Amino acid sequence: MCRTWPRIFLMASLMLSGPAWAGEDEETVRQVVMAEARLAAMFPESRDAASMLKLYASDYSGIQDGEVETRETIEQWLAEYGAELDKGSALRFLGAVSNLTVQIAGPIAWATYDYVFQALRRGELEGQDRGKCTSLLRKDASAWLIFHEHCSKTKHAER
Repeated sequence: MCRTWPRIFLMASLMLSGPAWAGEDEETVRQVVMAEARLAAMFPESRDAASMLKLYASDYSGIQDGEVETRETIEQWLAEYGAELDKGSALRFLGAVSNLTVQIAGPIAWATYDYVFQALRRGELEGQDRGKCTSLLRKDASAWLIFHEHCSKTKHAER
């Protein structure tokens, strides 16, 4: 019986103290997910790879439509995209996030959402992907960082 009291106390304290800070952390996680799409869209003007990369943990790993992604591959993509922009490329990317839900369990959070990703050149749509993502984040000091993400295109029934 004495062994169960510490567990009961721990569970009760977590359940009672969680809601007070959960709302603030949920909003911060939402902001991180939304910033990911916003910073990608702003990259052609800002060329601010550092702000985008600071959203990701150093050990980030992800899956994008079956392809493995790391923090290094994101950094490489930003460098290559920046080089193309320097050469005068008119290619721009826009992303929209919807149906965002956030759950938090201690220092771990997960966000699920729908996305639309568009490639535009001189204002003309060149391509568009729609899909679903799950992002896993962990609290590192005072920041929430994405440490894993899985995004996949969804198939839509033709009408």
